[in-house]
Amino acid sequence: MESHAADARAAGSAPDSGLEALVDGRVAGSPKLAGLQVLVLRDGQVAYEYAGGFARLSGNDEVPLGMEHQPRVASISKLVAAIGLMRLAERGRIDLDKDVSEYLDFTLRNPAFSGQAITPRMLLSHTSSVRDGDYYWLTAGEQFEDFFLPGRPHFGDGRHFAAQAGQGPGQYFTYANLNFGIVAAIIERVSGRRFDRYMREAVLEPLGLKASFNVCDILVTQPDRIATLYRKRDAQEVWRPEGDWVAQLDDDRFSCHYGRKPVARGEDVGVVLPGYRPGENPTLFSPQGGLRASVHDLAVIARMLFSGGTLDGVKILGEESVEQMLATQWHLNQDGSNGNTAEGMDPDDPDYRPLFTAYGLSVQRVDLGTWGLTDKPRVLYGHLGDAYGMLGQFWIDPTHGDGLIALITGAGDDPERHQGVTPLYRPEEEIMRWWLTNFPR
Repeated sequence: MESHAADARAAGSAPDSGLEALVDGRVAGSPKLAGLQVLVLRDGQVAYEYAGGFARLSGNDEVPLGMEHQPRVASISKLVAAIGLMRLAERGRIDLDKDVSEYLDFTLRNPAFSGQAITPRMLLSHTSSVRDGDYYWLTAGEQFEDFFLPGRPHFGDGRHFAAQAGQGPGQYFTYANLNFGIVAAIIERVSGRRFDRYMREAVLEPLGLKASFNVCDILVTQPDRIATLYRKRDAQEVWRPEGDWVAQLDDDRFSCHYGRKPVARGEDVGVVLPGYRPGENPTLFSPQGGLRASVHDLAVIARMLFSGGTLDGVKILGEESVEQMLATQWHLNQDGSNGNTAEGMDPDDPDYRPLFTAYGLSVQRVDLGTWGLTDKPRVLYGHLGDAYGMLGQFWIDPTHGDGLIALITGAGDDPERHQGVTPLYRPEEEIMRWWLTNFPR
């Protein structure tokens, strides 16, 4: 597989061979990868970057994956969306500890805990008691509040709320994508702007980024930068490691939002959502996972956080807001009874490895020492991303100004079959080990 590694800076030239072997499927216990972008930050600056594999397949040809390509980064998007909400909070337009109903055009209550308010802080820390249910997005023309109001089409039996004792608002951690539909609704209602436009205008463009929560923004301006996500999984969802790569998302046709007729590269996008009312359906642009961004783009976000919210003279957040995001809002208690830490795994399972043990405002906190990757404690802050073939990592070490950003654009076998020793999948763990070996502290 062809490699496109840039010259390393600051730390010297780290070997590419480990990453090339990973992409090619030559690492024991790890599947072949469609593509991989890696960027390392050292003392707040880019120290190393690598891109290998392909951005997309075009007939019998492979378009090489470069550092400029922008795949859908899955749940790393949540951290970026949280930055958008925090901008409104530090301007006094949102109070993180007030009832979210004050910012919506309906009253949001968990029916099982109707006397307890849900706050923005709870949404960002996944302690809101909101649940994903069978789905957490709606198409154009549908009303977002229909998820939450009894008798409405998408309320069902209250499947989007926890009902168990001890799992009310603020009591219990369960990772839920729908929290960020509500975050986006608050952003839209308070700012008066559609979510994708607000994020572009308030966060991305001020940092000089052409990343976007609306894939059609990129389709219009730089269509060749969109990277396709792949799996070796067929239409019946059967994994075939010896088979062909199957495009999962962002191949030849693109939907500007859920439910919109797809358009091809180079085709006129037209007007997107004419007459849309902010807050009507903020799930349309996937606030939980729809950001298209490269590792270069995400490195700018990381450097902004390192710098206390200001980068190259552009202030996105104040230092206090960044500190709040990184501060632990929820921590797994000693008996493990206050959170779902491994997305449904039984704590008595011998393979149980808790992924979530401490969480800030859309920021996961991990200790590599606890994971067995370092001899002494080393705390990282960031987010993972896993959807449509994307396996992404965004980690920062504010103490040293170090960071690791890695985007896998597709695995050749089910990642569940390739577990690491840590809670990460094996290819993710191999990248983490590579980083610790080549850029030690």
